[in-house]
Amino acid sequence: MSRIEKSTYRRHRLASIPEGMFGSMMWAAGEFTRKALGADILLLTLTTMAPAVVQGAILFFSRWISSTGPRRLLRRAATVGRLPLVLILLLAIPEVADWASEGTGQTVVGYSFLLLITISALAQVPITAAWNGVLRANYRDANRGELFGRAHRYGSFASAATLLVAGIWLHQNEGAFPWIYAGAAVCGWLACEIFAGVELRDPEKAKPRGLAIDSARAIWKLLLADRRFLRYELGFILYGTAFMASMTAKPVWTVDAEFLHLDWRVLLGSKALVAIVAVFLAVWFGRKMDRIGPGWLSGFCFIGLAIYGIALSLASTPGQFLFAEAIFGVSMAGVMIAWNMGPVAFAREEQARQYMAVHVALVCIRGVVGHTLGGGIVAYWHDPRIVFGLSVGIWLVAAWVMFGLGRGPELRQK
Repeated sequence: MSRIEKSTYRRHRLASIPEGMFGSMMWAAGEFTRKALGADILLLTLTTMAPAVVQGAILFFSRWISSTGPRRLLRRAATVGRLPLVLILLLAIPEVADWASEGTGQTVVGYSFLLLITISALAQVPITAAWNGVLRANYRDANRGELFGRAHRYGSFASAATLLVAGIWLHQNEGAFPWIYAGAAVCGWLACEIFAGVELRDPEKAKPRGLAIDSARAIWKLLLADRRFLRYELGFILYGTAFMASMTAKPVWTVDAEFLHLDWRVLLGSKALVAIVAVFLAVWFGRKMDRIGPGWLSGFCFIGLAIYGIALSLASTPGQFLFAEAIFGVSMAGVMIAWNMGPVAFAREEQARQYMAVHVALVCIRGVVGHTLGGGIVAYWHDPRIVFGLSVGIWLVAAWVMFGLGRGPELRQK
């Protein structure tokens, strides 16, 4: 590694620890909404949908993102978007907790939690753009995937530890919910503060040039100009639609008494299992992407998700559910590498933020379609297995699309 890669990696690795702790709680928002707040299907759908749908805000934030340095961008977005989650501590006040336990209070708290999750998700748009822009500028193509995987491993370990502790704590005391989320908010802010200290290889090259992603037309223009990237995004739209439909249906399958009815230890412990799998596989998948490219890596992982959908549908005991989640963990360890590092494989250095902006904005499409589809099916038939079966088929189609990109990490148009 060069000097700049070493210094970037040290910061990246350190920032990944609190980022993993923060991300673990955002990842479990659906389960918290259903089990801790007693949300109905509508609120559950909106809560799981919000982080995806607000990614479309990149169209409005694009010029601000493009004109703001990554350090300032990270600090401002984390302060405005992540720290407000500390307000959930109001539920630690006994009088507020009693009021929030039923009727109007329960509804107000549920939708207030949705608002805080939405604000945090909005902040993730500039945070993702800044974070990935720095990695694109400071890591070379030859080892970017491996270095990302190494750093991501530390975040996965922190995520697993946080989920295990939170699951045990909540099993003993369900009133711990506000303290857990307030702590996660502080960790999310700290992660951005740490990464904001990264030295840039070339500050001028880190600034985006060319196409401004500030409208649907700009997105379409870039996709038409790079047909291989268009195919890549089509594959991820299909994957994401199935993924988000399943994530909306999953809390009903795991929490409700008529289905698995899991306790907090198994609910959050299963997510810890997924994170632990990523600890061991993140570097391997990173190296694999450096060799076979994000197209093939995504294709194989989408097939793994199809197997997961079948296993999840057949699960009837906590042990069978954990087995399905292990398959999910293996598959998602590779998907996360491809999702975070894949778009920059298509971009020239000065285009990295533009490509990442398009990639993030399109999450909005699959978020609206996927979560609405999942929530609608569960509300109408009240059987999450229908959603899981549909997702299996979509994941297989997405894999076929990704394999069509061919093998290799160099995907830029000549």
